[in-house]
Amino acid sequence: MSLFFVLREGFGGLRHSRFSGFVATATVAISLILIGIFLIITVNLGKFVQFLRSRVELEVFLDDSFDEIKIQDLTDEIKRMEGVANLTFISKEMAIREFQNLFKDKQEDYFETLGYNPLPASFRVKLQDNYRTASGAEVVFKSLSSLEDIREEDIVYTREYLVILEKYIKFAIAIDFIVGIIVCLSALLLVSNNIRLIILSKNKIIETMKLVGATNFFIRTPLFIQGIVQGFLGGIISALFLYTLLKLAAIEIPGFISVDWRIYLLLANLGILLGFAGSFAAVRRYL
Repeated sequence: MSLFFVLREGFGGLRHSRFSGFVATATVAISLILIGIFLIITVNLGKFVQFLRSRVELEVFLDDSFDEIKIQDLTDEIKRMEGVANLTFISKEMAIREFQNLFKDKQEDYFETLGYNPLPASFRVKLQDNYRTASGAEVVFKSLSSLEDIREEDIVYTREYLVILEKYIKFAIAIDFIVGIIVCLSALLLVSNNIRLIILSKNKIIETMKLVGATNFFIRTPLFIQGIVQGFLGGIISALFLYTLLKLAAIEIPGFISVDWRIYLLLANLGILLGFAGSFAAVRRYL
């Protein structure tokens, strides 16, 4: 017996079990398409979350009695704080200009009625990457509120927004994980069942091969090859399907979603892994 015989038996088995092989390959492809969709959604959700977190900042409103020396001292203290990436000083004049840009139609009525600028100066504090979470922002919030002449009510940030954001991130990851396990198990079972049917159909041949001295390697390897080929084909089909789908989506909605090419490579490799694992499970149980 030779390696050529093993390969011939492996690929020949695919021809003899076309229907069950097609079902197993299609199942792997559909499973990987689902996994790919969830992977793409997860990756882009992660990018969107990073974008949202990059916009998280704390604003510290300053008392009108603070002079330039006091403001400079506070600036130096805040810059040295753990978790602070940078800060921007917004003067009363800058604050009123921002207000005017936001409320162009109504700002004249407000200031004509008041007769003065009621908007306070402030610091806008940007956080370091690992502090752009609810707990990280809370650490910086407590550090800021411990400063002299700065009260908790002078500090504003979207605490509830961060808590809700993290809650939904964890939920999305959990759903991805559960769905991924379910579809992977489905693919494994289908490939394993297909190999089991092949083993049962060749039971007498396998017994004869054992009697004439065939090793387990020459009996099992063709079955491994069939499982791997089915998984690989399923991976390629899923990668091509998702690539085409996303290209069409990009034409209709430019910039809608971005995909790392390594996801397609991952799907092909995952298909091989599923095919091998399914055939290994069947061979180990029935041979």
